Amino acid sequence: MSCNLEDNCYTIRVDRFISSQLDRNVNAESSKMSRLKKIDPEAAVQAAMALFWQHGYSGLGTRQLEEETGITRFTLQTSYGGKKSLFLKALDTYLDVFEAHLCPNMSDGEMEAIAVWFEQRIEPSNLPDAANYGCLLLNSTVEFAAEDGDVNLRAERFFNMMRGGFNAALSAAKDKGNLPPDFDIAAMAEVLLSGAIGLNIVIRAAAANSAGKNMAYSIASMVRGWATN
Repeated sequence: MSCNLEDNCYTIRVDRFISSQLDRNVNAESSKMSRLKKIDPEAAVQAAMALFWQHGYSGLGTRQLEEETGITRFTLQTSYGGKKSLFLKALDTYLDVFEAHLCPNMSDGEMEAIAVWFEQRIEPSNLPDAANYGCLLLNSTVEFAAEDGDVNLRAERFFNMMRGGFNAALSAAKDKGNLPPDFDIAAMAEVLLSGAIGLNIVIRAAAANSAGKNMAYSIASMVRGWATN
């Protein structure tokens, strides 16, 4: 009987221990989930965007992504669909911000506005810190080398915005008489687009906006030279 009693006592102690551990694990998981709910999804995507901007897609590990955004691996999969889906969300956020605030949108017909657009690209006060790493969309386009359909769609959106913005700005300037009648708008819009791409590549290579200073000023000078007034 004593042996059975001891066995029963041991079993009770083990059961209590397991129960306490389960309670502890449940409480820990509950606390963890509570913290996760407090992470603002928009802020998390913004943080991820900055990390992808700096490190690229392949260069950013899942652990670093978790540590610096507050997104756990579980949440990354269940709420964002994994690293690739989060990356695409970050690209979309970048494009939305770019379209609203940074895309060339000079409709006043003044060539000076186009020149200033290039000069402002190297001014840290006008840009987030991540801009020292160039353009997120251009960086991603180069990294994926046209081999990813999802990235290609976003690259197409970006280039259409840029090309359309420069075309509209030059057209407005020509209509206002600030460009010669025979000025080739389409060709010169491509020149400006190429200049913007090259400027961001120079900045990305040096990881510093200031590296593009000479190029930005040279493009601005060229644009001012096109003006008839």
